[in-house]
Parts: sequence; C-alpha cells; structure tokens
Amino acid sequence: MVLNLFVLAGCATAPQRNTSGDIDSLNAKVSSLQNELSAKDAEIAKLQSQMSGQEAALRAAEEEKRALTEKLEALSKKETPKAKPYDSDLK
Repeated sequence: MVLNLFVLAGCATAPQRNTSGDIDSLNAKVSSLQNELSAKDAEIAKLQSQMSGQEAALRAAEEEKRALTEKLEALSKKETPKAKPYDSDLK
C-alpha cells in the first residue's frame, strides 16, 4: 500500500510534458484541415453550378429537338402525294 502511494505521488510530481507545443501543433492541423474543407466546399459549389448549367442546356436542347420533330411530322403530313408515272397526262 505504501508502494502504491509512492507510485501515485511519483506520477503526480513527474515532469509535465510541454502541452502548449502539442496544443499549438494540433491547432495548426485543425486550421489546415479547415482550409482544405473550405477549398473542397468551394470546388463542390463550382461543380454544382457547372452541372446546373449543363442540365439547363440539355433541357433546352431536348425541347428544341421535340419542337423540330413536331414540325417535321406536321410537314410530312402536309406533303401531297407525288403523281404516279402512269397517271401522267402524257399519252
């Protein structure tokens, strides 16, 4: 039991590590990681913006394709059938 008291007393009186340096190091790492996170967030926002623009362009192209298809179908229906060679007035 006396030995335990010496061990505990020895731990309490042991020289303390330089926690200030450890804290400073950890704070620097946290700052670095926060800067990386900010850069990644900015990159994500940029990519989302680009993707939104591409989606809008795709929707516009699909709408234009649909409109052109409708016009083509309407023109195909309006075309008059060509005269058959045997229906010619030439005799």
